[in-house]
Amino acid sequence: MAAHLKKRVYEEFSKVVQIPHEEAPSKKLRLSKPSKSAALHVDLCKASNSTDALQYLLQFARKPVEVESVEGVVRILLEHYYKETDNSVRLKIASLLGLLSKTQGFTPDCIVDDAINTLSNESKRPHYQSWTL
Repeated sequence: MAAHLKKRVYEEFSKVVQIPHEEAPSKKLRLSKPSKSAALHVDLCKASNSTDALQYLLQFARKPVEVESVEGVVRILLEHYYKETDNSVRLKIASLLGLLSKTQGFTPDCIVDDAINTLSNESKRPHYQSWTL
């Protein structure tokens, strides 16, 4: 009897069972460059005065912007437009907004309401002359 149990235990543990291994679908990774909107936001936040902000905007204007990051860039420009007090910086931001809205493949419908709200608040905002007579 003991020999029979020993034989049975040996048979159970010596069997090799192969379970088919299902491979999980592999995830494809995509390398991407840092977002233009994030870089612009950091640059504008670093600006200590309006001259620095204008320089960052001029440098940004020379670089191409991918269609995927246009919406983020436009939102950041609108945000800084309202915060900015210097008219030359505000003019450059408005110019960039116009150029970005013409980007091939970008539909400005998603940001039109934000632009309208920002620009409609323009008449309510106090204006200060930056020059003296």
